[in-house]
Amino acid sequence: MAAPLQDAAPLQLHTVEVDQPLAAVNRLLAGLHLALAAAAIAHRGVHDILLAADLVLLFLWLLSQAPMLRPVSRAAFPGRLSRPALLAVDVMVVTADPDKEPAAKVMNTVISAMALDYPGGRLTVYLSDDAGSPLTLLAARKAYAFASVWVPFCRKYGVQCPCPERFFAGSDQLDGGGGVDHDRELAGDKIRVKNMYETFRKGIEEATKDAALSGSCTRAARQDHDAHVEIIADKQDSNSDGDEDAMPSLGYVSREKRPAWAHHFKAGALNVLVSSSIADRSELQHLRVSSLMSNAPYVLVLDCDMYCNTRSSAMEAMCFHLDSRRRRADDLAFVQFPQMFHNLSGNDIYANELRSIFSTRWKGLDGLRGPILSGTGFCLRRDAVYGARPSSSQGPFSSMEVGELKTRFGHSNGHLVSLRRTAGSTTGVLPQDATLVASCEYEMGTRWGEEVGFLYQSVVEDYFTGYRQLYCRGWTSVYCYPAPSRPAPFLGSVPTNLNDVLVQNKRWMSGMLAVGLSRHCPLGSALAVSLPQSMGFAYYAFMALYAFPVLCYATVPQLSFFRGGATSFPVASSLWFTAVFVSSLLQHLIEVSVAKRRLAVRTWWNEQRFWALNAVTGQLFACLSVALDLVGAGGQAVNFDLTSKASDHGELYRDGVFDFAGCSTVLLPATTLCLLNNAALVGGIWKMVIGGGRGDTVSVELFLLCYVAALSYPLLQGMVLRRDPARVPAWITAMSVGMAATLLSLFG
Repeated sequence: MAAPLQDAAPLQLHTVEVDQPLAAVNRLLAGLHLALAAAAIAHRGVHDILLAADLVLLFLWLLSQAPMLRPVSRAAFPGRLSRPALLAVDVMVVTADPDKEPAAKVMNTVISAMALDYPGGRLTVYLSDDAGSPLTLLAARKAYAFASVWVPFCRKYGVQCPCPERFFAGSDQLDGGGGVDHDRELAGDKIRVKNMYETFRKGIEEATKDAALSGSCTRAARQDHDAHVEIIADKQDSNSDGDEDAMPSLGYVSREKRPAWAHHFKAGALNVLVSSSIADRSELQHLRVSSLMSNAPYVLVLDCDMYCNTRSSAMEAMCFHLDSRRRRADDLAFVQFPQMFHNLSGNDIYANELRSIFSTRWKGLDGLRGPILSGTGFCLRRDAVYGARPSSSQGPFSSMEVGELKTRFGHSNGHLVSLRRTAGSTTGVLPQDATLVASCEYEMGTRWGEEVGFLYQSVVEDYFTGYRQLYCRGWTSVYCYPAPSRPAPFLGSVPTNLNDVLVQNKRWMSGMLAVGLSRHCPLGSALAVSLPQSMGFAYYAFMALYAFPVLCYATVPQLSFFRGGATSFPVASSLWFTAVFVSSLLQHLIEVSVAKRRLAVRTWWNEQRFWALNAVTGQLFACLSVALDLVGAGGQAVNFDLTSKASDHGELYRDGVFDFAGCSTVLLPATTLCLLNNAALVGGIWKMVIGGGRGDTVSVELFLLCYVAALSYPLLQGMVLRRDPARVPAWITAMSVGMAATLLSLFG
């Protein structure tokens, strides 16, 4: 007779598999490239500046290979979860600027989170509005009213894409096969709900226009406003028959902001008036407010434009958090989902897909102890980010003295009680307590941002918090990448203007380089984490250093070729350089093709081009910014500015044409080097023709200059050939011509 169900072994909620063939290929290619690079460097002259460039390239390449050694893939089985055993989840949606982050898009993210396939009584959604915008609060109230219809509709008909904007645009996968009556009812309900959505959307658009005319949320007001915490509707207001069918709660949180308060902005935000971050502090105060209200043991963090694309993402995260069959089930800090985007062009000229990160290296880091915390789309244990260690995760703060708790977490009695009560249990919360933990003064004298919560020491709070707060304390993570047959769990938007892309990369690179050059350098933590994992983290910390070798290879061979005479690639080293160059291109092409599951030459070329462009723009300025900061002259060298999520008519990006509109000084080095390379190429060939060839001694230089010319052609086109409004600004072209001419006259 079969054993009773309760005595059966629990079903495995997820699987993990090491991609052994890919790991073997990666190791073979890495060994070959390392041997060729070592031989090429050995044939370099000791006093050759390109030797220093080659050493930096080799250093960065070695770091980049650590995540390639053990790639893994995972599969989750949410259908095996026992729904009554699910623990509560708080979803946090963070917004900061109603101009760059339109309310309609933000509310679609909020509504999609409320429609997740999760027991409504154990799901709470919080909207953190760092601008304190009345428009956002009004939109949130309207969003809840629409969600009260949308969520039951999704549950009734098995809607797979819970974002109403995407659903009504055609992503309307539904649970069909219910018969004629079912289909007739579905058609009628769909029309009714769509009409309600259109009314909701138009209402927000009208409110947005009214707010713009009235100036109700000026930039000054965004930096000077009171805290406001409002439960728009909670589970007690729901008319459901039980926990499963209840409507999720929706909370609105806007922290207090005053111009006189610095707010310790070190982690991720927006305000250009104060050289600091907002997003990390809003998340921290969001954590405190949510602990008073719902106190869920798990927190799902989403950017305001990163809407839920499937309803199963929270359940998939629980497959890892609740799987007792994991080797160490109590040390998992977070489940990271990939960042995927709905507005990617088929010809992704800006490499916005971030393929190297989310399709390749995060899978490799997952084979070590887990990927880097990536800012959005992660489901995190609350006690882990509070500073607990895995060994003390069961009631980690219950034994602390009250005085120690207040020193670490602040003086909110409600918050201190939440640290000691059972995760997920709630008590009545006084409004003044919720307002207190969202005030400017609350963190004074506490350990918030230093040992508790998201850390302030870097502008990239996700990278730094994951590394220092979680991995160095013994926690691990997993990477939940969807199978090719499954939809993306979350979808966001990418910038379609080149200047936005470069400024965004500059911000990321400067924040991570500052960590790499500080006492918190990941290479110094090999005892706390494994050496390969510390190398994987260090690669991103030092990625901005690509600026130096690319700058060298974009100037020295060009000036040498233009000048004639001695070449920068003597015969002894030219063959080895060619071999290393071909090996590098081949390794990259294989990596891209494996990720895309086809021979992806166009993606490979776009990534090659943007890698070189980013090195002499965003990464170069990141190095300068960090250098100024280290010598005390930085001031506001690293500003955090949001990327616009508003519709920006990215027709040029979709057509594969560079959009240079609004480009700033950050583009100037690239345009100058482009003109320098082309002038040196033409001038050098002319000298060879009229003065006699120099034979094979310049063949490598000639090939390199032709390769750079091909990479930089969009820049040349934008400066010389194009006449549309999105061409390279005339002042940048004029300055580039002058600077390139100066370099040729001085060194050519």
